[in-house]
Amino acid sequence: MKEETVPLQDDEMEGTLLLRYLRGISTEAEKARIMQWAEKHSDNEKALLQVAQLYYARQTRVRMQRRNPLAAFYRTMERSKRKARRLFLRKLSAVAACVALAVSLVVNYHLLSPRTTEQSYITIQTNAGMRTSLRLPDGTAVHLNSSGTLTYPASFGSKERRVRLDGEGYFQVARDLKRPFIVYAESKRVEVEALGTAFNMQAYASDSLLKTTLVEGSVRFGVQSESGMWKHAVLKPSEKVVYDLTKKKLHISPTHPAHDTAWIQGRLIFRNTPVPEVLMRLSHFYNVTFDVKDMVINNYSFTGTFDNRQLSQVLDYLSISSHISYQIIPSAEDDSRGVKRTKVVLNKRVRNSMSNPKTELPMKKNRE
Repeated sequence: MKEETVPLQDDEMEGTLLLRYLRGISTEAEKARIMQWAEKHSDNEKALLQVAQLYYARQTRVRMQRRNPLAAFYRTMERSKRKARRLFLRKLSAVAACVALAVSLVVNYHLLSPRTTEQSYITIQTNAGMRTSLRLPDGTAVHLNSSGTLTYPASFGSKERRVRLDGEGYFQVARDLKRPFIVYAESKRVEVEALGTAFNMQAYASDSLLKTTLVEGSVRFGVQSESGMWKHAVLKPSEKVVYDLTKKKLHISPTHPAHDTAWIQGRLIFRNTPVPEVLMRLSHFYNVTFDVKDMVINNYSFTGTFDNRQLSQVLDYLSISSHISYQIIPSAEDDSRGVKRTKVVLNKRVRNSMSNPKTELPMKKNRE
């Protein structure tokens, strides 16, 4: 039976109904009633947004009070360093057993030269919408984000430790002064070099921006030009480097490492983040593509924190705060043609004539 939408009077709105909506357990009829009430007057919309902000802030605070994810992760990594000399085959078996449901393990053999022994390479691939962790032969710990690929040798050489990344990864590098740890991407023209440090690197082949955030220690970010010349930049803790492949420009700025590495715990943190970057992160995190119909949407920035939320809940918050309407279109492609990606269409929703245009919302236009 089709649910009936009942007109809602201002004095009928109850806090429990709003909480059900924010928790994602309200019915379609309840959602329609809330949106009708919110659009009736700007004060209603503002009240709903304030409740949403308080709810998500409280959820995040409770979660943070229970644990300190990065601190716990660092302690675990330090304890694990003492076991870094285990036999590789034993470690590989343990990793394969732990991530069997989350990753695909492919072993490729490459002949280095006619006079050398055959070297084996291991490729770890995370499934769309999932994350996993692993440990490399030298004891380096790696977290790999959704739809990411990491390729590394079964055993590192005596001069360097080199791995290839397509996606986003967080690296807690085992210290070795004689062998630098190098992560390369974009056909070996971009690489990050470290000795013993922690950093986050985002290098999806489909993106035009490559990013590296330094959590602790020191890294050297290098970019090779088409002429073969290298350009390097050394990062300090709490700094991020962004390289634009299209414009061939490199930019370093201060950042909050906890925000850039929150994905490890299934969290998304945005702080006055431009909408194009928000959509890019959501695209990788939820394995979706966005079709922005009204280009004015790209002129906004967004602030919000989401802890293990469904995509629809994130989009609902965007809709409330920015007058954006969305439509989720499941992929109709056959699985045999590759990974299926859901499509999300975004449109600018017209404000209610009674709305107050001066109401301040988390979503604001960027200054020209």
